[in-house]
Amino acid sequence: MTRINGFNLGVYTFLLTVALSIVLGATAYAGKQQLTAFVIGIPTITLLVFLVLAEVTPRLIKLTGAFGVSEDDAPQAAEDDAGASPGGMEAGSWRRVGIVYGWLVLYFAMTFVFGFYIAIPVFMVLFLTIESRLIPVYAVGVMVAAGLPLYIIFRLVLDIPLWTGILPGIIGGGTVPQLN
Repeated sequence: MTRINGFNLGVYTFLLTVALSIVLGATAYAGKQQLTAFVIGIPTITLLVFLVLAEVTPRLIKLTGAFGVSEDDAPQAAEDDAGASPGGMEAGSWRRVGIVYGWLVLYFAMTFVFGFYIAIPVFMVLFLTIESRLIPVYAVGVMVAAGLPLYIIFRLVLDIPLWTGILPGIIGGGTVPQLN
């Protein structure tokens, strides 16, 4: 029998509660503000529900092998590796955490300086070629396939001006994020 990781389940449930409260709170707004909360919130809630179900039933993770989820992510695999070192993780795992945080900081810095329209495509190509070791041509293809729907949804359908960066004069950048 598989033990449930109560901490993970608690975090997922807390995040699910926050996401639900944001989406339900958006019903008080009108127009694009409400639609934006729904466009972002409903996929987030769906993914969090999947994470809660995967935490409760680890076999669900095995079914997602075709989607790139590793069986090593299953809770029982994490329990088996917990005895590897006194801290509960191997030294290589902490190095990996540092690398992931480095990519995260790079993404936020690029978004702040260059804005979403430049940072997202450049970051995706960098990440896919360096970290995932994908051929650059394929990385650009994945970037176009993933970025085009985002641009269509946020810019053309919702007409939401995404943050354009702090560099003045470069695709409309300014010193203060646009909050309209």
